[in-house]
Amino acid sequence: MPRTKKTTAAATEATPAKTTTEKKTAAATETAPKKTRTRKTVSVTLQYGGMDWSTDVLTDRAIVAWAAEQGKTKTAAKDIKLYVKPEENMVYYVINGDAGKFSL
Repeated sequence: MPRTKKTTAAATEATPAKTTTEKKTAAATETAPKKTRTRKTVSVTLQYGGMDWSTDVLTDRAIVAWAAEQGKTKTAAKDIKLYVKPEENMVYYVINGDAGKFSL
């Protein structure tokens, strides 16, 4: 007569519990909504001496000046830093490590 395996109650209960947990986790990840990121829009306007400039306009002018000076396309500008000195009527920029300037 073949011997039957002795199983404990804890061992038989652990196996179904694992599969139930795995099914719940899989179901939760399938139905979870995807997170979407929203971009914040910031607009700064500099007013000095009866004139005003927006950061968008200054950034565009800096990119155009940089592209013309470096002989690159405007889309190649990735890291853009502007330094506006209204008392000198100048904008200094550093784009991708290259420095330059233009007048307001």
